[in-house]
Amino acid sequence: MEFLEMSEFDAVVARLELVIEPIVARHRGEGDKLTWRLMQMIEREAISELQREGHLNPVYISMVRPSPVFSYPETDALVNFGESNAIACSYAMIYEAYSRLH
Repeated sequence: MEFLEMSEFDAVVARLELVIEPIVARHRGEGDKLTWRLMQMIEREAISELQREGHLNPVYISMVRPSPVFSYPETDALVNFGESNAIACSYAMIYEAYSRLH
């Protein structure tokens, strides 16, 4: 997929979505429930893939990640954003993909 007509940030978001889909599908196929620990593992794998590709701006990649200001649990509890208004782009994409593939 070509991202030439997009802003650099939009290109990162579009590529991240494409990278997340097969990772989520693999875990869903294994019957894994979406826990906080699994979400963070998927996010790290997806971000690593973007970084390995080498053509996306690292600053924009960091912008889709969770802010260090927020502390998300790293537990085996099921993901629940509750009433949160601040969800990292990568986490929202993983949650959406998991819900869609359910």
